[in-house]
Amino acid sequence: MTSTTATELAAGGAGLSVSGLSKTYGQRGEIRALDDFSLTFPAGQCTVLLGPSGCGKTTVLRSIAGLVTPDSGRITIGDQVAFDHAAGHEEPPEERHLGMVFQSYALWPHMNVAEHIAYPLLTSGLAKTEIAQRVTAMLDWVGLGGMGNRFIHELSGGQQQRVSLGRAMVGKPRAILFDEPLSNLDARLRERMRMELLALRQQAPFTSIYVTHDQLEAMTLGDRVVVMRAGRIEQMGSPEEIYRRPRTRFTAEFVGIPNLLDGRVRDISAAETVVDTALGPLRAVGWRRDRQTGTRCTVAVRPTLLGVSRGTVGAGQTEGHVIRTAFQGSSSVVLVDVAGAQLVIETLAEERHEASTPVAVQPAQGAVFALLDD
Repeated sequence: MTSTTATELAAGGAGLSVSGLSKTYGQRGEIRALDDFSLTFPAGQCTVLLGPSGCGKTTVLRSIAGLVTPDSGRITIGDQVAFDHAAGHEEPPEERHLGMVFQSYALWPHMNVAEHIAYPLLTSGLAKTEIAQRVTAMLDWVGLGGMGNRFIHELSGGQQQRVSLGRAMVGKPRAILFDEPLSNLDARLRERMRMELLALRQQAPFTSIYVTHDQLEAMTLGDRVVVMRAGRIEQMGSPEEIYRRPRTRFTAEFVGIPNLLDGRVRDISAAETVVDTALGPLRAVGWRRDRQTGTRCTVAVRPTLLGVSRGTVGAGQTEGHVIRTAFQGSSSVVLVDVAGAQLVIETLAEERHEASTPVAVQPAQGAVFALLDD
């Protein structure tokens, strides 16, 4: 197979949709994993389900895969109804034509790399020569060319993850389901594998659903991010939209925005709202259209949009006192008390601020913040 054919082998997929999925656990159904969950997954895109443990994201994934039976609802893969509770219809996992990449990789020690990737094709009816060609093409595509005879214990964690991905994709599934596939890797390898997965998707876009609790993974890999909470959708949008314009406190805090400032609406225009806060007047954009001047509100302030410096407090700055500084290598995080509010500020400056040091805090020039719904 040529490299073009290998790309064609990986690309494509079908759209999926789930409607009205509910799932409870416990003797009396007291644990609600999914609560009337509905979502469409566009073909050729990566939809990331992001949320804390227990939010229902893995239950959605396993329901689509056929590994969990919902209590109600309907699942459609392409033009095929895979599950319909009302009609009493449920297709087994093997008839849904999906690939899955597990958190634990699910690799066998007695099989070599080529045998792992060939495994989904053994019952396909393809000739052995065709299977061998597909395996070779997939090995090249996932960056494991020439490693087909190696056994799993001879591979690094990243290479094992690529075997899992190649096995999931070689049968040209309708979609690939990722169940927190990078959580077992160390920080450096996890970062590298994020970029490799992104490169593979850009090279040959395929339909995928990616479950994670890591907001950095979500922002890097997702065409669309769906934040989940208690079995429901809290917010969904592009990675930029979720990070820059969170709607709720839950979303803001989960995507890494710790600074939630109470304020009062000063002025409202078609483009933005001006809010009086402990940092002075801030420009903000929100989703609600029913706000009125003088009402109380909350502004989400990203740590990277604040600056901190020693010296006299000038125009547009607010006085604060350093609580502590944490050096993180490429940046430093400074915790500052401003009028009783503790603000987290991330700075690239090499200057280290000692505890109790008086400092001037100011928003970045031109910064527009997120005005939350709650």
